[in-house]
Amino acid sequence: MSLVRPVLLASTLLVLPMSNALAQGDGGLAERRAIAAYSKDVWPPLERAIQDAAGFSVPVTLDLKSLALPGSAENYANDDYLRKPIIDPLIRALSAISSDDIGKQALKDRLTSIVITYDEASAPSSNYQEGVGFSAGVLTLNWKPFTNVDDLDPRVKAITTVLEANL
Repeated sequence: MSLVRPVLLASTLLVLPMSNALAQGDGGLAERRAIAAYSKDVWPPLERAIQDAAGFSVPVTLDLKSLALPGSAENYANDDYLRKPIIDPLIRALSAISSDDIGKQALKDRLTSIVITYDEASAPSSNYQEGVGFSAGVLTLNWKPFTNVDDLDPRVKAITTVLEANL
């Protein structure tokens, strides 16, 4: 059974692994250091940008256990790892939705949190809308980090389409 240690930073819940390959060995120290550096140095301004785009302090959960791909520790802070393929499309989609008062209010009324995760078994390789979910106020993005980094517009469209249908 895998144990998880939740860590709350501002309004962001970072889910850090306690008992898996990353925490126990197999390059685990490098992974843990890279995750800690990312959550301290890289993530805070990205979180603020997401919240600014939404127009309110929406809680954002980064499931670092799933997003931290073994053997990729040196890439976590690279813009191509999370920012370009996941964070930038989210910011652009939220900005598009909140571009007027109706959209801003819809986000505030219906969006309760955002979860960014990666599940290898269900994340789409290119049909990005399949990796976007909205249920009970929670927007979930399930895309593989460090993949198809130039597919900004299709990812923005996927998020925007799902949000517009649910707000």
